[in-house]
Amino acid sequence: MRKSNQQSIGEALQQFLKENHIDKKLHQADIIGKWEILVGKLFAKHTKQVYFMGTKLVIELDSPALRNEMNMLRTNLIAKINEMADDKVVTEIILK
Repeated sequence: MRKSNQQSIGEALQQFLKENHIDKKLHQADIIGKWEILVGKLFAKHTKQVYFMGTKLVIELDSPALRNEMNMLRTNLIAKINEMADDKVVTEIILK
């Protein structure tokens, strides 16, 4: 039995990541790494750049038509990303 002030290595690591705000950065890197899975091949193929500015996700697309469609899907994409990360990683999407 552990004493009340003891925790597992996993718990200690998670606490360290959260206290140092590293967990959000890991979620952000995971989102960028899984971009094609999140948006599909068509959007991924026309994405020039994806990056974070704080909790804002900036997406640069090379197609005005897809930019317009992504604009309509913005709310759903934010929900999908935050659900995947199991955290509120994205609060806003900026399309360029």
